[in-house]
Amino acid sequence: MLKILTLLIFFLTYYLIIFGKGNKAVIAFSMGLLVSLLKVSENLKVANVSEYIDFNTLGILFGMMVIVGILKTTGLFQGIAIYIVKKSKGNVVSIFIFTMLVVAFLSSVLDNVTTLILFSPVIIYICQEIEIKPEIFLFPMIFAANIGGTATMIGDPPNILIGSASGVSFLRFLTIMSIPSIIALILTIYYFIYKHRELKNVKKEKLESLLQADPAKAIIDYNLLKKGLIIFVLVIIGFFIHEYLDYEAALIALTGGAIMLLISKKDFDEISHDIEWDTLFFFVGLFALVKALEDVHVIEDVTNLIYNFTSHSYILLLIVLWVSGLLSSIMGAVPVATIFIPIVERLIGSFPNSELLWWALALGASFGGNGTISGAASNMVIVGMIENNFNRKVDFLTFMKKGMLIAIIGLIISSIYLYILILYKG
Repeated sequence: MLKILTLLIFFLTYYLIIFGKGNKAVIAFSMGLLVSLLKVSENLKVANVSEYIDFNTLGILFGMMVIVGILKTTGLFQGIAIYIVKKSKGNVVSIFIFTMLVVAFLSSVLDNVTTLILFSPVIIYICQEIEIKPEIFLFPMIFAANIGGTATMIGDPPNILIGSASGVSFLRFLTIMSIPSIIALILTIYYFIYKHRELKNVKKEKLESLLQADPAKAIIDYNLLKKGLIIFVLVIIGFFIHEYLDYEAALIALTGGAIMLLISKKDFDEISHDIEWDTLFFFVGLFALVKALEDVHVIEDVTNLIYNFTSHSYILLLIVLWVSGLLSSIMGAVPVATIFIPIVERLIGSFPNSELLWWALALGASFGGNGTISGAASNMVIVGMIENNFNRKVDFLTFMKKGMLIAIIGLIISSIYLYILILYKG
């Protein structure tokens, strides 16, 4: 009875989230409270909250949000965008390539949504100046951000979850995940340049106003920028060596955030509007729901179903990769990663090279998030910007046609990559 009740709450949660029946963070958090109030598990108590809520994940997210929020106030990202336009000398194809590369790189160390929010106003302005559909620039930019975020442990929320659960070091994560990410990014850039040949015909005179802009003038606080970049670099270094220092990654991020607040002389109230509270509470609700599924043995049943399907290690990797990828495109990468983590934990050690399941899940969830508008928060944010700035609706299927292609390209690359990893380990 408890198992059926928990599954009903779980499916109701995702019905409400997928079909936009309310704020997804409020829905997830409320449903997390509901499973606790209904006592589907004796472990879902406030006294036991540290046993099922991953505070390491929440700490990394919160710390990085504070750091990025303060760096944003310096004008750094606006300066970078103007610099890209000037460096390209008005060549729209060059602007396209540079933007994709910079967005992918920044998304590997910053939050995807923040990166896109900071770059999109300039890109929207460029689209208006050269009179092309914003989707031609902004859709590829979304995919570049999601692909870039795949490369590191802190680049994408699912990766933060998986990195924390697996205990893999930041450097190890980067070493493994960067290769398929780079390949996917190159193929994505090549595809869109080939697809949108009209970019080559745009005259640079249409970008004259941006070409005359001075990127240095975009910086409004050089002193804070210098100090902030030093702190940011030290935090990234800290992520690389945290396991040798025996510190959690969250402690590194939170310390960096605290120092940024001190040197900027800002308080939590001032920076609170840059904290994605919805994301944090969304995680908390999901952690409670997944704990409920685990305690009523739904996770165990799914694990047994997967393992009993086949004992072949590579096929098991492909099942986790493709199922997590396709589900992520519909449900969102974060919920899918949260659900699959306990499944992977139960499968670890049950077959040769089973530790590769972590990479299968990370690649599946991250690449799959490109599939539809609901696949990642960054997708929804940019689609909302297009609709607000150009006063028209972005069709779900229009995005899906491009997004699913990029998602499938990433999943195919990952399938080949996982096979190579098995051969290498063998």
